[in-house]
This record gives sequence, C-alpha cells and structure tokens, in this order.
Amino acid sequence: MEKIYRITEEYLYLPVCVGKEERKVEIFLREEGADWEKLFEFMVPVDGEVEKGYACDFYAEIPVRQYLGRELLVCGDVSQAYMEKVKPAPKRRGMSQGRPAIHFTADTGWINDPNGLIYEGGIYHLYFQYNPFNIAWNNMSWGHAVSRDLLHWKQEDTVMFPDGSGTIFSGSAIANDRGLLGLPRDAMLFFYTAAGGSNEWSRGQYFTQKIAYSLDGGSTLTKIAEPCLPTVCPENRDPKVYWHEESQAYVMALWLEENAFGIFRSQDLRHWEQSDRFTLEGAWECPDLLCLDCEEGGKCWFFWAADGFCFPGAFDGYHFRPYGGRQQAYVNNVPYAAQTYFGIKGRVVSIPWLRMENDGRLFSGACGIPVELSCKRTQGGYTLVQKPVRELTEQRVRLGKDSVIYGDGRIVCRPGAGKALVFETRVREDNQDNCIWEINASKVSYDPGSGQFAVDGEHFPVGCGYGEMTFIVDDRILEVFFDGGVRLGTFLLREREVRLETESRFLAEYGAYEV
Repeated sequence: MEKIYRITEEYLYLPVCVGKEERKVEIFLREEGADWEKLFEFMVPVDGEVEKGYACDFYAEIPVRQYLGRELLVCGDVSQAYMEKVKPAPKRRGMSQGRPAIHFTADTGWINDPNGLIYEGGIYHLYFQYNPFNIAWNNMSWGHAVSRDLLHWKQEDTVMFPDGSGTIFSGSAIANDRGLLGLPRDAMLFFYTAAGGSNEWSRGQYFTQKIAYSLDGGSTLTKIAEPCLPTVCPENRDPKVYWHEESQAYVMALWLEENAFGIFRSQDLRHWEQSDRFTLEGAWECPDLLCLDCEEGGKCWFFWAADGFCFPGAFDGYHFRPYGGRQQAYVNNVPYAAQTYFGIKGRVVSIPWLRMENDGRLFSGACGIPVELSCKRTQGGYTLVQKPVRELTEQRVRLGKDSVIYGDGRIVCRPGAGKALVFETRVREDNQDNCIWEINASKVSYDPGSGQFAVDGEHFPVGCGYGEMTFIVDDRILEVFFDGGVRLGTFLLREREVRLETESRFLAEYGAYEV
C-alpha cells in the first residue's frame, strides 16, 4: 500500500500499535522533474487485521517542516485503514501519562543511552538513543530534550533518523571553538556511530564513525556524509571526543571489540590516527575518559565503560595506563552507558540510562539523576565518588507539617503530587540493628553490620558501617547514595505513588524534602 501526502504542517504522524507485528514503512520525496528519493525507513508495529476504524496507541512524530508544500510518498505492507491514520500535524503533543518528576523519560517510545551531552547558552542538551515507533528497541535514532536545571526536561524534535549508512548509535558532542570543518565557531559538533547493517537499507555495511553539526543551537542536526573514521573493527562504536589541551589534539575514545578500546587523535576532526589499543577486564561499550578532581587535592584520570566499570590510571593524550584493577561505580545493573557533559566548567556531570522494564505505560526507559563526579584517595589508590548535582539541593523544599507524620514511633513522609522525595538519613553509630524502610510499598533495608542493602528480598553488598545515606524516590525509581557517593544503587519499586515510612528509632537525624 502507498499513498502520497502533500505536506501542509510541520510534522508527519505515523500510528503505532504497541505489541503488534513490526512492518517496514518507507517515506520518499519527489523533486520536480526527478525520481522519488528515499528519506526514511522504519520498522513500525502495525495492526494488519484492521481494515476499518483503525485504532493506535500513539503517534510517532517526524519533523517535516523542510518539506512544506511538497509531496511525500509513504509506502509499506500496511492496510488502507493504516494509511488513512497517517497525517500531517501542526505541533508536538505533550506527555502521554504520569511519569517521574525529575528523571527524564520520553513522551512516548523507547529510550536507552544518553548521547551528545552538551551545555550551551544556559541550556543543557540531552540527546539519547530513541525509538519513536515502539516501546521496544529498534529504529535507533537520536531524540532530544532540554533543561535549564538538569532536573526538569522538555522533549524536543527527534534530530537524527536511520538512513542508508545504518541506524544512529551512540556518540558525543563538542563545541566547534576552533572553527574546523568549514563551519563557524558557534557550531555544535556531534560524533556518532552509523551502524551499518543494522537496518535493511544499510545491509552489508560495517559500522563507521560520523559527524553531524548544528547551526541553530542544537535544535536541528545536519549529517556530514563521509565518515570521519572508517571501520576499524566490524562493530566499533560509541565515539567520545574532546580536546586534550596538554597534547594539543582532539582525542577519541572508541570501543573496538570484546574488551578492547582504542585511542585516536586528530588535529582537524577529519583525519584520525590510532595511538593506543588496550584491553580492560570485563569492560565494553560507551567509553569515556575523565579527569577528576580529588577531594584531597590534585587530579586523577579514570577510564569509564558502559556497565559503570571504571579504571583509575594515567593518560598523556596518547596512551591510557590503568593503575590497577577495575572499580564498579554501581551497586547493581540498572544504570548503564553513562556519559559526561561537554561545556560545564568546574565540574564533571554524568547521566546514565536506567534499564527499566515497561510497566504498561507508553514509554520505556529513563535517565538517572545527573551526578557530579570526583574521586578520593584511599588505601587502595583512587576511588570514584558520585553525588547528586548541586541543583537538587538548590531546588529541594523541606516537607511541610502535613507531609511528615509522626506516630507510634514511626515517621511517614509523603511529598506533594508530581514531586520527588529526597530523604537524608544518618544511622546512629551505636545501632547494629537492620534498618528498615517501606518505600512505595517496597520493603527496603540496610544492615550496617553485614553491609547488605535489600529491596524486596534482593540483597546487594554495599559495605559496612555506612552512617550517611541519601534516598531519591521518584515514581518507581529509588536511587541511594551511600557514604557520600562512594557507592550508588538504583532500584525499581513496586508502586509509583511516592511514600516512605520507617521506625524513628533507626534514625539519629533526618531531612525530608520534595523536588
């Protein structure tokens, strides 16, 4: 089935039927006096049995303002009823339903890795792996959201869709402050992996690293056709690029294969030479090179990989050499593929993807609370430290009398509707009992003697004797910072309604806030 649409609005809506069979949908543009040119190829879940009165769960929105007044051909193995639901539309719709207050989620669809994090002109840009056409992984594109405080986000238009070079995998961003690539200094540059062979359109191709740029403050991205780094290994991916001042070159950290990573250098961003290849125990995907301030003074380099495995070491712009074995930034495997921001002076801010199962809503996945990274010296060397961004402290408001209830030796905390709860607690030094909380109907506990933290019967070794803990409860998400950020755990709770209850005898002091 095919149908021609004259574009009279800024968006083209494609209906999505969650849970149905995915079928290929293609969109073509016809220039005057020329053949049809293929613009898009997507796999979309379609109800193939409905011939009349087609109903869908939501619409995927494709920005088409550059084609206003022109004709687009939509074709695919779909019914006439489906085609009648495809329509130009004037503007983006709002969020689909209730969701976390300060953890980013897409309006609809699937998200995973944060990409291209950049701060410019007072705006934090969050690009992310995105499937606008389903609540499951596929059609990897780059979605886009913006914030002025790192906590409250507004989703913008999708900025990159799959093409004949492959789907759009993860990458990073920098400012073009040296005026390279024939682009102005105020251009924003985005490095990403074109995942050749990941869609039918790019069948037979390998993964390459490419560049896109923005001349309008990150709202739209234009792809540069030629790769900046051809294939090194068949699925090499996730370029992290920045300027290394000491060696006066741009540096790219790249995952190559298995547990192998590469360091590449360039003066012009077009031509790259490999300066190092190394293997790190158990680490793979989404590398980052971090120069972190030490709490005791000085700095230390860390090499970061997707699972939160990090390696303190030395980096000279050419080679990375770890000091010892790997550290694990997370207590469990919910956070993944964290990336740090470009353009924030004086601090290193990181955001991970949270691997959350779909709970019946029209979106899947979330981003974790942005954290500030530093390190501290220990007997074993250097240890990574993660703390919630300072904006969380600046915006929190002490819970009012009506939101904190005392009675029968218990404390109940409940923030206002649509708010997150921040709960800071210090376990008494003389307390060796298992500390127990009920959070959103989930049973949560910490045993300071054994160092076990438990959520609904699942135990996690976090360390003994932690007196200070910070809880962030937002919808079904619980994030816990142990001992000033030496450990971070992210857990999924049973219910969405934010509510914390505990026995007051477990606490020497507390602070409860809403954000």
